[in-house]
Amino acid sequence: MVMAYKAKRLIFEEKDRTVRVTDDDERSICQYGDTLPIGGIEESCQQDFKCLQGEVSRNIEALAQLSRDVQGVVFSSILAMLRDRQNLQDLMYMLELDSSGHLHGPGGAILKILQQDSNHALSKSKEPILNLLEAIMVLSDIQHDLLAYSMKKRILLQQQEMVRSILEPNFRYSGSNPFTLKPELLAPLQREDLAITYGLLEGCGLRMELDSPKSTWVGAVKIPLSALYETLSLLQQLAEA
Repeated sequence: MVMAYKAKRLIFEEKDRTVRVTDDDERSICQYGDTLPIGGIEESCQQDFKCLQGEVSRNIEALAQLSRDVQGVVFSSILAMLRDRQNLQDLMYMLELDSSGHLHGPGGAILKILQQDSNHALSKSKEPILNLLEAIMVLSDIQHDLLAYSMKKRILLQQQEMVRSILEPNFRYSGSNPFTLKPELLAPLQREDLAITYGLLEGCGLRMELDSPKSTWVGAVKIPLSALYETLSLLQQLAEA
């Protein structure tokens, strides 16, 4: 997929990992990853947004039951791992095994604090975290980079609301359906923040232009966009802790 805009474009530089907006013809090429099942979301929910929202809400509630310290460590550790897909996979593997394991780095920090949390056994507290990781893994590497910027800039809530505004009315459509983003969803985002957000949407298969709130829904974006929605929703809960 070419992450490009007709007027202004989001350019992601792999070399120095910067995001900028440009008028020229430069383009950044990103490869959209294979579509995978969404963690924690039942297959039947892929046809019903209310069902999807219910599953996401249950994961949010489960995260909220963890202590503030645990949520803080999970948030910062995921941020540190976003640019290393192998570390994310290793953590998922250890959580699936219910193992405190010999995992170093940020993933090991998550396992350690889950074990130390006296209120929850690892087997109980791991589920929402595992579901979050599975949703993150649906996203492409460039989306992971853009997500890291979003976490640092604390724009997850605005992005979550924008993604929901696209998903909810279009979820039932398997074909194409034009839509227009509401001005109140765009207004809180600065120029670079909007470029990052549009980059996340483009990574799901939507064609976005920085100078236009209009785009077209296509059925193929539902699964990756649902994964993005779950990711933003659960990370926002962790950020609020």
